[in-house]
Amino acid sequence: MAVSHQKKQEILELLNTSVSPQKAVVLITTLKAEKSLNAEFNFKVRKAAKASGITLKVVKNTLINKTFESVPNLVGPTYLAFLDEPEKSDEVTAPKIMVNLVSKEFKENFNLIGSVVNGEFYNPTLTIQLSKTPSYKDSMAMLAGTLNQITAKLAIGIKEVPGGIARSIQAINQK
Repeated sequence: MAVSHQKKQEILELLNTSVSPQKAVVLITTLKAEKSLNAEFNFKVRKAAKASGITLKVVKNTLINKTFESVPNLVGPTYLAFLDEPEKSDEVTAPKIMVNLVSKEFKENFNLIGSVVNGEFYNPTLTIQLSKTPSYKDSMAMLAGTLNQITAKLAIGIKEVPGGIARSIQAINQK
C-alpha cells in the first residue's frame, strides 16, 4: 500500500521520538510463517502484546532502516515491538515478552527477525539469549531475597553469640 510523503514523515517522526530512544526494540515478521496472519490473529497478538505493555506497529522497511542503521535489509511485512512507556525501557523486557509470545502463542504466524538493543542489531539467536536474562525488576527481587537471607542468618548468628558465651561460662563454673 502506498504511503504519502507526509504520512512517511509523520511515521519517521514517531520512530525518532518514541521508538529510537528505547533501549530495546524487537522486530518480527509474518514472512515465511507457517500460517498467514488473518484479522483475528492480528487482533489477538496486538491484544496480548498490549496487555504486556508492548506496542506493535507495522512499519515500512525503508523507514526502519532510516531509524536503525544497524538493521540489515528487511524483506516483507515487519512489526516493531516496543514498550508503551519509553521511560521504563530496558534491554531485556521487550525481547523477553515478544520472544515468549512469538515462540509460544503465535509461533505459526510470526518469525523473529531480531532486535535492536542500544542501537546495535541482535540476530534471532542473540535476541532469544537476551530474553532469558533476568530483567531489572527480577534482578532486584533476587538481590532483595539474597539480602533477606543473609540478614536472617546474621541475626541468628548474632543472637547465638551471647548464648554461646553463657553456656561456656556455665560449663566453666560447673568444672
